[in-house]
Order: sequence, then structure tokens, then C-alpha cells
Amino acid sequence: MLSRLLAAALALAAALLFVGLGFWQLDRHAERAARNALIEARLAQGPLDLASALGGDSAEYRRARVSGVFDFSRQVVQQGRVVGGVPAVYIATPLIVGPDRAILVERGWVASPDARGVDLARLREPDTAVVEGVLLRLEGGGASSDTAWPRFVRRADPTMLQPWFPYALAPLVLRRTALPPAASEVMGVAPVPARTRGPHLSYAVQWFLFAAIAVIGPLVGSGILRPGGRATTAPPHY
Repeated sequence: MLSRLLAAALALAAALLFVGLGFWQLDRHAERAARNALIEARLAQGPLDLASALGGDSAEYRRARVSGVFDFSRQVVQQGRVVGGVPAVYIATPLIVGPDRAILVERGWVASPDARGVDLARLREPDTAVVEGVLLRLEGGGASSDTAWPRFVRRADPTMLQPWFPYALAPLVLRRTALPPAASEVMGVAPVPARTRGPHLSYAVQWFLFAAIAVIGPLVGSGILRPGGRATTAPPHY
């Protein structure tokens, strides 16, 4: 009797844990949906002016149009990327937009067999440019260990890269969404991050199923509940 009570208690505790995890995944699903809606709303707005484009979180995922002068002497190669199943690199070049101020522009992506090597000379463009794109926050790229340009990183995080530049970098990166004709012959447009709802809903369903199994399993195993769904009773004694 004691062992059955203990098993029932453990099953109930497991079921409560699984239910809690299921509701947590539902919350994550709702958060992802809300963020996707925010991103879609921002992308639908008109392009920002220069001052707003160099702003903070409120400008993330907004379209922007910025003019300036490219600094091709200090470029950042984002290595280890894959576009359409092809190993690639993203090229980020600072665009100087004012005295001691610049914004990193992801000019595009280039196929690279080892997802690192690239001939930057053939990607050169006119120094003066007007760039249209989407403002993104790139974080966690890691500091570059290179001692010469270009710098090779996983993500062009302006905060991490700032010590290498003689001018202030904007906190957001501008991912170019339209290429000049000459540039389109040697590189492709880096895709805007996909807006999916993720696996949270399916995970929630799985946790709820685990909760049901945690409760029903011991009942079936102990004979209290038959697989057919009917409770069992002890046979009469004569």
C-alpha cells in the first residue's frame, strides 16, 4: 500500500512539473508571436532618417536610408555563414556618416568554400554611397584576435569591435537590402532573419502528453485502470 502511495505521489509530482513546462512553452510561443508582430510592423514603416537610424532598440528592425563614405581599409568578415546551403561569409564595412561617427553596413554575402576566405579587392565599390537596408542588433560575435585588417568574427557586434575603430560605431548594424548593379555581380543580399514561431507550441504539446502519461501509466501498471479505459475492481471473495 505504501509503495503505491509513493508511486502515486511521484507520478503526480512529475505530472505537475510537465504541465508547468508545457505552460512555459506556451508563454514562449506567445512571446515569439508578439515579437514577430512587432518586427513586421516596424518593417512596414517608412525608412528612418540618419539620426534615428543611429539610435537604440526602438530602431531595431526598422528600414533606414543612410549616406556616407565607406572605409574599405577596416572591413569585417563574418565567417561560418551558410546561405541556401552554400558556405559563405558576410562582409561588413563601416560607412562614415559624420565626424568621428560610422555605422557598420553588411554589404552582402559571398560564397566561400571554407566559410572564411574571401577576395575583398573584387568586392570594392565606390567610396561614396547611399545605403538602404534594415537595422539589426548583432550580439555575441566575440572579439577578433586578428592583428591586421580585415577582422574575422562570427558576428559583427559593434560593441565588441569598437576598440578596433578610430571612430564611434552605431549600436545597430545596417543590413543592405538592395545592391548597386556592379555589386550584385559579385555578391548577394544577406537575408533578413526569418520570423518563425519556433518549436514552442509542439514542445508544449509534448509536455502535456508526458503529464498525461505520468498519471495514466502508474494507474494502468497497478491495475487500477485497464488499457480499455475502465477501472478495475477486486474480484469478489466467497
